[in-house]
Amino acid sequence: MGEWTLKLNAVAAGVVVTFGFTMAWNPIPVSWAVLAGLGFTALLVWLGTTPKHIWAWACLFLGLESLSWPAVQMIKLQMSGVAEPSEDQMIDLLRAGVFGVIFATFWLTFAYGVFRWIKRGEPPEAPPKS
Repeated sequence: MGEWTLKLNAVAAGVVVTFGFTMAWNPIPVSWAVLAGLGFTALLVWLGTTPKHIWAWACLFLGLESLSWPAVQMIKLQMSGVAEPSEDQMIDLLRAGVFGVIFATFWLTFAYGVFRWIKRGEPPEAPPKS
């Protein structure tokens, strides 16, 4: 598999992870989204030795982003300066919490499965010689 294939997969996975990042922090300045995209892509190029590894790491990042989504919503609400959240804001926080946990569970479990699949395909390590 060529070097360009790895980089193409890293760019595609970086776009997907950046899309998740912008959804969690919506609204976000475009410059931040571009910086996040470049950072995620560079990280995936560095971490990914194969396309499987790149997408496993991307799924892990999506799970962590989903897990952070409720916290991000609470931070944004607190930064808005509201002393007492309205009923609609509380419903939005509850919705973010429930969906954040559901999506995080999906993406983290999927990433775990891909990492296990990769590990199963690797040759077993030789026992240490005495």
